[in-house]
Amino acid sequence: MKYKRKEQTRANKEARLFNARKKKNAQRRKRYREAHPKKYKGKKRGPKPQRKKGKYKPLPVYKDETPVEFLTRCKHLILKSADKWKKSQKARARVLFRLYPKLKTAFYLMAKLRAIFRNKKLTREQARERLHQWYKDVSASKLPEMISARDTIKDREEEVLNYFVNNSTNASAESLNSKIKALRAELKGVIDLPFFLFRVDKIFG
Repeated sequence: MKYKRKEQTRANKEARLFNARKKKNAQRRKRYREAHPKKYKGKKRGPKPQRKKGKYKPLPVYKDETPVEFLTRCKHLILKSADKWKKSQKARARVLFRLYPKLKTAFYLMAKLRAIFRNKKLTREQARERLHQWYKDVSASKLPEMISARDTIKDREEEVLNYFVNNSTNASAESLNSKIKALRAELKGVIDLPFFLFRVDKIFG
């Protein structure tokens, strides 16, 4: 999102400059026509003037996509593992990482973290060692977003490492909680709490 905002800001700035230049050129042509009235037959000489309604078009970076469109279509790409990319996605990723090398660094740091949690054979202590190595890699990258994520995991390291005891999470509890909230929203609030709990027990029990 940060890169998309930067590209959008840059595109807006270039569009303003384009419109100002177009307006200035139109005024210059008008002054020239006033100073040099037409003295010949036929059509006007010289290059065809730019249309007043002409719009600024950013240069494409991949096929016919502008930088903003390209980053928008890469959103779901970087949320997937590289081994799940299709051939077209791999080609798009090569362009993305060539244009934004910091994004490439962040992606592969997240891939390393994902690999730690996907390894079901790691013990709690082995996972701790790999996490500490990942901390060093993040520190070397100097990316503020990744450093913030590292600090969050570091503060709750003992709770995070509990995952490697039974390889289980609280996903089922979070899912049940979201279903109960959806039921409460559908009922537009709860007046009789005991009856609501009875319904929850019958529906989700």
